[in-house]
Amino acid sequence: MLGINDDLRNLLLATNLGRSRDHPLAGWNILTILYGNRASADIPRTLGFIVEQYNINYLDGKTNEKMITDAVLKNVLKVLEEEASFVEVSPRKIRVRMASGAYHMQQAPVYRITSRGIEYLTMIPKVLDAESTVTANTARIEEYCNLVAKLNSPHLDATNTKLFNDFHNMVSAYSDVMKGMHKLGEDLDEVSNDLAFNHGGKVAEHLNQMLNKKALPAYTKLIQQGSLIQNLAKSESFSDQVARSRQGSDSLEIDQAINNQLKLSAQMHQDKIYVQEQLQILTTSFEPTASAIDSSYDSIYLIFQTILDSINLLSKEYDHIHSQTVDIKQLTKQIDGLLTNYQSISMPKQTPRHLAQDRQVSDTNDLLEAGVLGPVIYQADTTSKKVATVEDNPMIAEDDEVALDISEALSEFQKLVMVDENNGRLDRNLELQTIMARDEIMRLYSATNYDHYDSFAPFGRPIKKVTAIQKTGPIWLHCKNENYSVQLPCGFEFEF
Repeated sequence: MLGINDDLRNLLLATNLGRSRDHPLAGWNILTILYGNRASADIPRTLGFIVEQYNINYLDGKTNEKMITDAVLKNVLKVLEEEASFVEVSPRKIRVRMASGAYHMQQAPVYRITSRGIEYLTMIPKVLDAESTVTANTARIEEYCNLVAKLNSPHLDATNTKLFNDFHNMVSAYSDVMKGMHKLGEDLDEVSNDLAFNHGGKVAEHLNQMLNKKALPAYTKLIQQGSLIQNLAKSESFSDQVARSRQGSDSLEIDQAINNQLKLSAQMHQDKIYVQEQLQILTTSFEPTASAIDSSYDSIYLIFQTILDSINLLSKEYDHIHSQTVDIKQLTKQIDGLLTNYQSISMPKQTPRHLAQDRQVSDTNDLLEAGVLGPVIYQADTTSKKVATVEDNPMIAEDDEVALDISEALSEFQKLVMVDENNGRLDRNLELQTIMARDEIMRLYSATNYDHYDSFAPFGRPIKKVTAIQKTGPIWLHCKNENYSVQLPCGFEFEF
């Protein structure tokens, strides 16, 4: 692969311009072919030419990239043209050399790189050098301020490209200044906090002096340019003058040389919009409102606040270091005096804590006399522990034997609650002789809360329906030889 180092390669693999899975560097390589292949300048940039150049010079040997096909390259070119606008395609008549050596004229799509593609191709490698190129210095701020003042001149010359170049340089200078100030803000935040925790008094003092003597004056001058930027943004003629300046007498634009008025008009309109948008961005950066500060990542006031916060933090650290400065000789003399007389030093005994609630005092909230109060006197009570024995266990009652005479219980059930062979009714208090009959009647009442009766079968006979009789009131069921009765909330009737 031609002219690409490992860092740039990794960056391009991360972006994958062209979105090709098998050829992630295809988009970049196509732009390189269209931009820099001057050895064959007389050959039209057709699809076949790009495929041939790609497969000969631009295959990635580190990943054993296979040769690219026409179909894949068409898809990549489609992304570059329709979505990124890095490439333009137009049908042109070209001369094709035949096998006989003669040339044949035919029409084919020819590709060319756009200004946007050129800017992308030259901008991406600069990202790798950002650690060296992004810097904060007062000279660049001074250059920016001079350009702003120059553009605010009442007499601007739009007959040549100098005005357009000055505006472009002003925007570029502001971009460099803000990138440098962002870096300064990030570095300050890290360094100032580190100094505060490590108590670097001398370093904090030097850094604080640099910020106060250099950074703040330069930033103050930068803020003062806000009104001048607003004047340019409000001017009705400035953007038009800058746009016309691009087509000045020293321009090398092809469309101007051939007097292509259609493209020149479109270009002037586009340049005018570009100037207005850039001025709007700059104006927003200088607006002190909360909404403008939140919406602009290059807000001058946000970065200015970062510098002020760092200065305050460094100043506090510097004051903290100086407030801790002691006279070593005086401290040593005091320590020597203590060591000489340490045997005669008497430490006061700690005043014991007393609770006024434990003593007979007139005011329980007044503890000022705690030192003279006597100790608390408690009277010990004699306690005896009683040990339980077997004799202390309660008497165990014997269980009553329940006689289960099913035939007798069934007869009593039929006699007391059955109306006929299939229907029964309970609407009065009952005195029963058998416990089993009493229990079956109780179970039948619980069926009044259900709408299915599969679980209810007194004496083995399934129930079809059970209905409560609310008007009867509570019903009492008593069985002989028992000292208690069972109460049902109401009566009921049932059907087998």
